Amino acid sequence: MKKFEKYSNWIFILILFIIAITVYKTFDNFYIITDCIAFLIDILSPFIIGFFIAYILNIPCKKISCSCEKSKYKFIRDKRKPISILSVYLIAVIIFIVVVRTVVPAIYNNLLDLYYNIPKYAEELLMKFSKWQDDNGVILFELNEANVKSAISKILEAIDIKEFSKYAKGVISITSGVLDFFIGIIVSVYMLIDKEKIKASIKRVMYLFINKTMCDKIISVVKRTNDVFSKYFFCLLIDAAVMAVLFTIVLSILKVKYAIILGCMIGIFNLIPYFGAIFAVAITIVITLITGGLLKAVWTFIILLVLQQVDGNFIGPKIMGEMLDASPLLIIFAITLGGGIFGIGGMIVSVPLFIVLKMIITDFLKEKELKTSGK
Repeated sequence: MKKFEKYSNWIFILILFIIAITVYKTFDNFYIITDCIAFLIDILSPFIIGFFIAYILNIPCKKISCSCEKSKYKFIRDKRKPISILSVYLIAVIIFIVVVRTVVPAIYNNLLDLYYNIPKYAEELLMKFSKWQDDNGVILFELNEANVKSAISKILEAIDIKEFSKYAKGVISITSGVLDFFIGIIVSVYMLIDKEKIKASIKRVMYLFINKTMCDKIISVVKRTNDVFSKYFFCLLIDAAVMAVLFTIVLSILKVKYAIILGCMIGIFNLIPYFGAIFAVAITIVITLITGGLLKAVWTFIILLVLQQVDGNFIGPKIMGEMLDASPLLIIFAITLGGGIFGIGGMIVSVPLFIVLKMIITDFLKEKELKTSGK
């Protein structure tokens, strides 16, 4: 024992040295690790896709299952799980067919028209801006028409519009990605069927390696985190879909050109709280100004502003409930930080992540306060 104590410092230094070498070699050969991770993700992609599909569809599945449980018919109550899963996938298939058959071709036609008219719109905008500078005797910056046209041509050449037509017309080749998606759908069905067994197996493994008190705390946090993320993303998708349809209808009534593209864009950008709506509306106003003139752009701005207020004060809270029970400052901070580190994906994920962090910190502080008051 004394001999061990004598050399304990040297053993500690040796362990630190080994750890330092391991860390250095890890970062020195980081590309090997990233390649291995990418290879594993590629192999497991059907299961990852299946997990995300099951995760999103789990909420409507649970709601239908609860409705079936209240049924007066014993058969429906007994078979509520298969009925709920079958109903959800049937609704998803119907929505998919409607989108592919109607919405996708309409978006493609709008995109094609916009693609071929961009040079004309750019030229008109350039002329209007130059005229405004001349009329007001102001020169904000010099515009070289040839350079602008050249830049637009290069951008358009980089976009292969013909590729979009294959998907719009339904000509999709059977690639590994498509195959993975269909396998993912099958995997998601089995995940929804066996979700209780999967959860029980994970709990069993956890109880083997972690003490019960800690395990119960982890399970509680994971369950609440899952509730926040699943409800948040499901409600966000519903809100985005509702707003996309609503904006498309309103823009079509106003006879705004490219109403379908702009409506869908506003709906998609609505997935990012605060910033998404502002950015999408700004693009819509600019395009309307170029294609429809100042008066139509002003009316479009006013009506879009009213609809955003309706969404923010009525539709959003009705769908989200108390989900976004956080200050606007915290949400803006979360979006800014998430977007700065992880881009658009980070902007979408950051809000529920910060809500979960706020929940954990609040629980920790309450526990500390109770212990302090108990003393």
